[in-house]
Amino acid sequence: MGHLEPSELSVGPRWAHVVKLLEDGRPVDELIDATLCAAEHELDASDHDPAFVYAVWLLSQLPLAARSSNFEGRLAVLGFPAESARSLQGLVAAFSEAVNAHVAQSSERTDLGELARLAASESLSTVIGASLPSLFDASAEDLKAELGRHHTRTKFARLARDFFARLTHKTLEYYLDRELPKHVGPNKAYRSIADQIAFRRALDDHCYAAAAIVERFAGGWFGKAKYRGEITPDQARNFASYALTKMRGELRRRQSSDG
Repeated sequence: MGHLEPSELSVGPRWAHVVKLLEDGRPVDELIDATLCAAEHELDASDHDPAFVYAVWLLSQLPLAARSSNFEGRLAVLGFPAESARSLQGLVAAFSEAVNAHVAQSSERTDLGELARLAASESLSTVIGASLPSLFDASAEDLKAELGRHHTRTKFARLARDFFARLTHKTLEYYLDRELPKHVGPNKAYRSIADQIAFRRALDDHCYAAAAIVERFAGGWFGKAKYRGEITPDQARNFASYALTKMRGELRRRQSSDG
């Protein structure tokens, strides 16, 4: 990634192979594998992006903050305003702003970091919101209780799975969206917008299925890190990098096993 211009990526035999697969309407798993290969250099350089790492670290901190005796105080330490504890919408907005503030002056920001900020915000909204009474009727106590439930291994693992599935989906779309619209229309691989929507849904399903591999080890990492004491940004960086590596390996394994 790294703020690529379209022309920087959309050249060479690997990208030409992606285009050919789109022209032929090949299955999602083949397109994922080819896109990963085409973007391999950029992806390898992006897994230490400060926004990506900070988003993962914040996801690990929020459930712990909700379990503390001073939720608003712990949020303040993380850079969240006190009012963010009162609603899910406020918490998600503050999360996004905290990531932006952390990397505002960084020269190492990449496009992956922006996708990670968006994916993490969506995961918070979706995963935490799914168990609240309703988006607008939930009280501050409801929010604190539900967020606090994610301090367990199982719940955190599910949150991590949702995040890495969303991030992977957004990353692949980042590349494919430059080319996919060219292949929608009569006598093309995707004859209608409905076909394009179906493709995106299949991509989403494929990424979520592959993210099961993250769920399997994320809970163990979270539990051990808590037991040893404070979860540091460095620990989050190592976890995040390993999770991305496992995700990419799992996507390729699935393509190979289906081929």
